[in-house]
This record gives sequence, C-alpha cells and structure tokens, in this order.
Amino acid sequence: MIKTMFYTFFRTKHQEENANNDQILPQEIDIRPITPCPWDIIKTLSPLEVGYRGRLQLPMVYIQATILRHIPDLMSKTHMKIGHFALKVKDLDTNTVHTVSFWKVIQEDNFSTRETWIKEFVKRRSLEPGMVVGMYWDFNVTMLCFSVLEMKGVDE
Repeated sequence: MIKTMFYTFFRTKHQEENANNDQILPQEIDIRPITPCPWDIIKTLSPLEVGYRGRLQLPMVYIQATILRHIPDLMSKTHMKIGHFALKVKDLDTNTVHTVSFWKVIQEDNFSTRETWIKEFVKRRSLEPGMVVGMYWDFNVTMLCFSVLEMKGVDE
C-alpha cells in the first residue's frame, strides 16, 4: 500500500469560523493502485473441454469485437459461413507462444478449437476439469493471452 501526505488548502466554512491558527496540517491517506482485471474470458473447464476429443469454444461476439476487428485478413475469411484461421496464443504461465487453429461451423455461434487445443494446452499443461482459465486479447502484440487462474477442482 502506498501512503502519501495530502495537504488541505481549502477549509470548510465551519473550519474557518472555529480556526484559532492559520497552520495547514497534513493528513495521511491511503492510495491504492487501480488494477483492472485483464481477463475478458474466464472459463471453468468442463470434462468436454479437456477430454480426448474435447474442444474449447470462444464466443463469436468476443472474437468479432477483438480479434477480427484488428486483423482485416481474418475478417474476410469469417464472413463465409464456414471459416478457419490460426492464432498465436501466449501462455503467460510458461512464457511460451503456440499456434492454435479455430473453426467456425454453420450451426454454432462460436469458434472452436480441438486438436491444437488438446496438444498445445491440455496435454502439455495437464489441464483437468474444474480448473479456471483466463484469456484476453493483447492488442500490443496481436495475440491471445492464456493463463491458468485457479487449480480448484483438481484431485490431489
């Protein structure tokens, strides 16, 4: 916690009327840094997402609002009803970058990833049902960032 001295230069009318000296006294206040939650997507992994044929789904609204809006080449591909594109995903816990393929299917309102998700994240990181993961789009490096936020639900 950061502490600083804050000097009050203006007094209330009541303070002015009752003041017996002209001394300005410092007050100690707490200043807490504002740390916004960077995680746009927080998911508790289900058995269907980490199973042998599991797949991770990201909402279409999120993909359009972040990723597709800033990568024009992908926007034209996804105007088709069936689309496929690859994204770089940075694992913040291990500081590694992986390429993950996403698919858009006609019947679904999501983008899904299967083989690359299982290989690059589930098996490598030993992800299990009940773990909480977070993801956000980093505009500075134009890649999706991933991290395991909670290990709850994991059998020890």
